Amino acid sequence: MHRAVDFPNKNCHMNYCGCKRPRTDSFTVRCAPVPLTKVQVKGILLQRCHTNNGDLRLSRQDVQKAFDYLGSHFPNWRACRAFHHADANGDGYISEGEMDDLVEYVWQCGYTIN
Repeated sequence: MHRAVDFPNKNCHMNYCGCKRPRTDSFTVRCAPVPLTKVQVKGILLQRCHTNNGDLRLSRQDVQKAFDYLGSHFPNWRACRAFHHADANGDGYISEGEMDDLVEYVWQCGYTIN
């Protein structure tokens, strides 16, 4: 899985995976990054949710691990920004009701797969 960087406008060359397919006649076929869908983003976030009582709340560490998995260069900073956008009640957790705001924020960061 190849991932986009946190600041695609400044480092757009890093969003390119650079893998080469076999050469055919006069050109080389290369992979193009494909943006994650909101469903995929939600799946990645829920994979990182390891709660003992099954209440599906994400802590800041869970969100940081998800950003690390996505390939963020600054997962701690991204997690802080995500909580600023999504933690409406300020309890330090992302609950099921706040999950859509978190998914929207992560999706707008523009992470990709190849």
